[in-house]
Amino acid sequence: MNAAVWVGVVLLLFVVDGFAQQSDTVGSTPGPTLTVRSTVVLVPALVKTKKGDVVFSLTADDFSLTDNGVAQRLTLDPDTDAEPLALAICVETGGAGRNHLEDYDNLDAILGALIGGVEHRVAVIGFDSAPHLLLPFTTETARASLQLSSLRKGDAGAAILDGVAFAVAQLRAQPANYRRAILLISETIDQGSGTALGEALRLIS
Repeated sequence: MNAAVWVGVVLLLFVVDGFAQQSDTVGSTPGPTLTVRSTVVLVPALVKTKKGDVVFSLTADDFSLTDNGVAQRLTLDPDTDAEPLALAICVETGGAGRNHLEDYDNLDAILGALIGGVEHRVAVIGFDSAPHLLLPFTTETARASLQLSSLRKGDAGAAILDGVAFAVAQLRAQPANYRRAILLISETIDQGSGTALGEALRLIS
């Protein structure tokens, strides 16, 4: 549990730090300041046995969560894993991402684990200097996996925020009873987005 939380926090810091670095290099005008305060932090967790079976019978008392070594109070939300899921896979095909396209071959098992055995729809979005809908929402996970294994290299851009905004727009058209999620596969420094960081955060909220 602690390892999963640590990885999530580090990725978040890298992304925010990357955007901050970019804003420092664009002229002398300081970039926007982002201040976030939260009393609730969501920490998704998946617990399996040594055999790989998912454990569903755990309570909040079975977990230990710390922040910089300080124990935190936690609650376990009701299980929503049985609800339908709309998943937008947003992958960088440009910029530094061009050198990693072969890493996305044979992701069937990973996608299956992310989705679970629920009703679902999956779309694939690629982005370089602009986002592109590579595969509209489909119930066939294998088609999404095949699309990810046959990505083409894009240009030198890496418009991460534009990609996220585009993914949100695609998710809005999905049925209201579906959970909505974005799987973002990209480097950490945005290059060329027209969408501001604050606007992207507003959209995903």
